[in-house]
Amino acid sequence: MLLDWFADPANFAEALITAEGAPLTLDAWQADFLRSPARFTVILKSRRVGGSWIMAARMFIRAVTRRRYSGVFVSLNREEARGKIEYAAEMNAALPPRWRLRVAAQSRDQITFTDAQGRRSTLTSLAAKAPRGRGGDVGISELPHCHNSRAIYDGALHVTARSEDHQLTVESTPLGKRGVFYGLARGHYPHFHRLEIPWWLCSALCSDPARAALEAPAMTTSARVAAFGAPALRAIHAAMPEPAFRQESALEFVEIENAAFPVEMLSPCAQPDYAPMDAKLIYHRVQGLPAARDFAWLAASRKGTLVAGYDPARSRDRAALVILDIANGRAQTRMAVSMDNVPFADQKQAAAAATRHGVSALLIDSTGVGMDIAERLEAEFPGVAKGVRFTTAAKARMIASAYTAFSGRLVTIPSDRELVPQLASIREQVSESGAMLFHTPRGAEGHGDLAWAFLLAVAAWKHTPPAGETFYQPLARRASPHGERHARRVI
Repeated sequence: MLLDWFADPANFAEALITAEGAPLTLDAWQADFLRSPARFTVILKSRRVGGSWIMAARMFIRAVTRRRYSGVFVSLNREEARGKIEYAAEMNAALPPRWRLRVAAQSRDQITFTDAQGRRSTLTSLAAKAPRGRGGDVGISELPHCHNSRAIYDGALHVTARSEDHQLTVESTPLGKRGVFYGLARGHYPHFHRLEIPWWLCSALCSDPARAALEAPAMTTSARVAAFGAPALRAIHAAMPEPAFRQESALEFVEIENAAFPVEMLSPCAQPDYAPMDAKLIYHRVQGLPAARDFAWLAASRKGTLVAGYDPARSRDRAALVILDIANGRAQTRMAVSMDNVPFADQKQAAAAATRHGVSALLIDSTGVGMDIAERLEAEFPGVAKGVRFTTAAKARMIASAYTAFSGRLVTIPSDRELVPQLASIREQVSESGAMLFHTPRGAEGHGDLAWAFLLAVAAWKHTPPAGETFYQPLARRASPHGERHARRVI
């Protein structure tokens, strides 16, 4: 019977749900996931394979096909959490009228449907927060990137505890050999059904997923990219160091070693609830050349003194501009701009516009390609703009200033998918002479451009720590119970 055929959620999805106005065709793993009866599922996945979308699709289909339903999405920040509600609203609007649910109430964080009999189903989104209250399904995206991952996981288990029909799904890319997600993905929790979805199982990234599923696992990374990678995937592979690509796209847990700013230090300063307006952190992200309206927003949203860091770049990396807002001895990240392949003249105008809209201190990386821009901005804004050559000593001072700010939780950053990983990617090395060196591996998003622009902004910050000095605690001494006493001072 037709209704029995529709009872298969994969059939339901392909027959009734559209994607960007076109008929939906599921990848094989997506169909298997929708059909799985497992109560607990963990998906270790590559970037951009559609993991969060298919998790949202399964919960939406259950909302349509069950009499009453409650589902909770948990994501690393408010923006991504709200995206799951948008997915559900779009799927419902695309259904044929016979199947479409009436939207009884909708906000950016929750949507409530009613069926023809008036029965209610609700989907709710949470930003890096442990779910509580009414039982139901829970879907968690990017668990290891959430600063309170253990509390989120424990809360989700209890929400699903009262019914064998309730499901918990956890999906993420790998992030270091530690934490609850690493344990889930590596089978430390035997009740979980485990799925591993590398890029070559995704039709958007792979030219022939069916053949790649058989042949790619035995190949080297470079060979499988050459044999099966779609053009976009091949470009990403060429732009990243091999270990970073294997972690982001080939499911390898790469140990995070020698991090100047460990994730454990950054997480307490990361705010998942951010937006251009009406959030705990008022923050604006700009991709591309900022417009006049972006700087008008900046001028209207400021709470105190604005300072900025600017890292110029042209073709190989992205130019970045980060603006901090200083009030009551604390800093909030107010705006971050990423400019990909933007002419230097336009970059310079963007930095100048930020200064005209209230930035009172601007530090520019004047090493190499930034020298000319720095000189021009210094001449146009004397006493405000200043170039900084990225010498070993200059980098050490910037790292020390940010280390002090993060240690004292004096700065708030967004739980941004680019900024936090870039800060965590800065590595400490010790030279043969004993000097500390810092570098950032090149990734798909550049060469730590946002991170270094952020560090320049922190260096421009006029606040002086209570002790009158900044410090950086070398990795070798952090394990010592007296490590703070041995921290290296940077005046």
